[in-house]
Amino acid sequence: MLWGEFPGLGRKTIREGNRSLLVRVQLAPAMMSFWSMFRPVLSFLLMVGMALSVSAQEWTCIQVQNDGTVDLGWSVTTPGASVMSITPMLPPPDYTALPATDVDLATNPVGTNYTLLATTQEFCFTLQATDGTAPLSGLSDTLCTIWLDVQAGLIPGTVDLAWNSPFHFNPPPGFSGTYAVEQLLPDGSWTEVASAPWLIGNSNTTFPVTQCDGLVTYRVTLTEDGPFGIPGCTHQSNAASTIVSDELDPPPPQIVAIDVDSLTGLAEISWEPSNAPDVAGYFVYICSGSIETVLTTIEDPTVLSWTNPFSAAANSIEYYNVAAFDSCYVGGVPDPGAANPACAPSSFLNVDRAACSDRADLEWSPVFHWPSGVDRYEVWASELTPDGAESGPFLLGEVNGGLNYFEHTGASIGSTYRYRIRAHAIGAPWTQSSNTVEVEFSYPGAPQSMRWTEVSIVTDSVAVLRAEIEGGGNAPHSYELWRNEPYDDDFEFVTSAWSAGGQLQMLDSTIEGGLGQYRYYLKAINACGDSVLGTPVAESVFLTGTVLEERLANALSWTGFEGWEAPRNRQVLLRGVQFGSPLDEIEDFGPFNLSYDDELEDQVDSPGEFCYRVRAEQADSGWASVSNEVCLTLPPVVWIPNALVHNGFNSTWKPSIAFADVTEYRVDVFSRWGDLIWTTENPEASWDGTKDGALLPEAFYPYTLRIQDGAGRVVARRGHVQVVRRP
Repeated sequence: MLWGEFPGLGRKTIREGNRSLLVRVQLAPAMMSFWSMFRPVLSFLLMVGMALSVSAQEWTCIQVQNDGTVDLGWSVTTPGASVMSITPMLPPPDYTALPATDVDLATNPVGTNYTLLATTQEFCFTLQATDGTAPLSGLSDTLCTIWLDVQAGLIPGTVDLAWNSPFHFNPPPGFSGTYAVEQLLPDGSWTEVASAPWLIGNSNTTFPVTQCDGLVTYRVTLTEDGPFGIPGCTHQSNAASTIVSDELDPPPPQIVAIDVDSLTGLAEISWEPSNAPDVAGYFVYICSGSIETVLTTIEDPTVLSWTNPFSAAANSIEYYNVAAFDSCYVGGVPDPGAANPACAPSSFLNVDRAACSDRADLEWSPVFHWPSGVDRYEVWASELTPDGAESGPFLLGEVNGGLNYFEHTGASIGSTYRYRIRAHAIGAPWTQSSNTVEVEFSYPGAPQSMRWTEVSIVTDSVAVLRAEIEGGGNAPHSYELWRNEPYDDDFEFVTSAWSAGGQLQMLDSTIEGGLGQYRYYLKAINACGDSVLGTPVAESVFLTGTVLEERLANALSWTGFEGWEAPRNRQVLLRGVQFGSPLDEIEDFGPFNLSYDDELEDQVDSPGEFCYRVRAEQADSGWASVSNEVCLTLPPVVWIPNALVHNGFNSTWKPSIAFADVTEYRVDVFSRWGDLIWTTENPEASWDGTKDGALLPEAFYPYTLRIQDGAGRVVARRGHVQVVRRP
């Protein structure tokens, strides 16, 4: 767009002071013809104006009040001025002028409260000092109210704020200032929630909602930078509100450490505070695989650590996580935000002393929850000599943060060492300490005796083995379990466990319990790798069974248990009716009975599923060993009468079923021509030889029977039932 320009008319820039300025006023194209016609006259007037230049009126502040009115502030330095002429305008881009208002400077020397025509938009203003009839100053700069618009954010749990600059895209030269966003508190006061340097043009920002729900109200202020660091005028926007709800959870706090207390072995979890402004507390979780379980709720945002009183971090790695929650409770209880993407582990130290040497190999689980990683690991130790003198803890050495092992050499034989690892973070004053491991550097003795107390086949894949160890010597031993599988001549290593004596339990989870009899022995290995003692070979009880369908019985046989110091003196047969049910004792035998036929005539109402075990006992010592489990299924047995006799003993006809939990049942009786006479799906229903209440003639009537039990077995029968009529 083309513009005509008239130099020499005074126009003041905001905050410049009352200096005489030669500035320019811009006119729209419609004024161009006026310029051509009256150029000589106007040139003369402009020359006069240039000679007598007029100072522009100065603004101070423009502030929108809570009631929607606006306070206009000015500084009057023009001699003789008695009236301030206020011209309101619509906002850019058109700046359409509205009727002016004159304000008496005698009663309003520094400003006035102006009622806006509407409270839903921005308005702009110019000022000019007059004597009531003629202007005494030039027009002020155009200054606009800051119009703040608040909307619920596109991101749930946020609000979007947008506002204009008081001078839009034409700020005074060299202007600088600071925007502040303020939020209305429930008590009616305002608190600053954010600030940023003023930038030319319009502004916008997004805030997370920090109140639970309801109405949230904001306003924006712009404070000018004054000389010598003293703040200048503060412009103020309207107060804008919107209905919100806090849908943003606090971000998870950074976990600092999972320390293991050197005395109690308990894990202490510590973390940095969440950076959410409305955090109200924290949840602490313990992790097991992908499952995170709440251990405690801390309703104090200043508490940044917690000790798990049920921790077993002295014996294994434990994983923990922490989540923050804000003050927006759900149903009266805290609602946690997201925890960290990965659980943080404790540092678990394992120390392996090289057998019969002065060397110990230390290895520990690494720390991986620090953002920048581990700078170094420190290895600490203390020593207790055989005469009771204790020294330390002292630093044995340091390891680069990328390594997790250390070799300690030169230990004193006979002394006991306690080791601990401390990790240091890169770029942060964080440390994490491991569990404490105690190692005695002495030559181990041998246990006095080892005896079997139990070898039981508890599932098809797991055997439980127990032994008593007396006199473990002056150090724990490793006990190796060796196994001979059915139909194999050799023994093979299964597993090992450390024990200082007493009861020793081991699991063999790689068996096939129904394959045959298993043989085991234990041997004690000292720290030098020498086998120093062994047990006799123990032979498990192996049970087999066969269904005797014709006899309604199950035939059972088993092998005798061997391996106790004293021979077995009792054997017990256990049976459970229906798969998965508890097993009860049904018979006991002497030490040499190795078979039994279980007659089942009294179990015809059962589903036909029977499971068995044999328990061998040494009653004097309290020892017992249990066999594998054998489950046998008798097929459903169906008895169907071939006749019914009216007025006789069996005046009704009904099939009988044994060893089946019937889930589907249907009987159909037909005439000789195939017509359906009687049908039922009720196993307890019986037929009385009638059709529609009428007694049928003597004859043979075809029937069909179909049943299905809970195991999915189907039995179908067809035949003839004879109807006999007796007077």
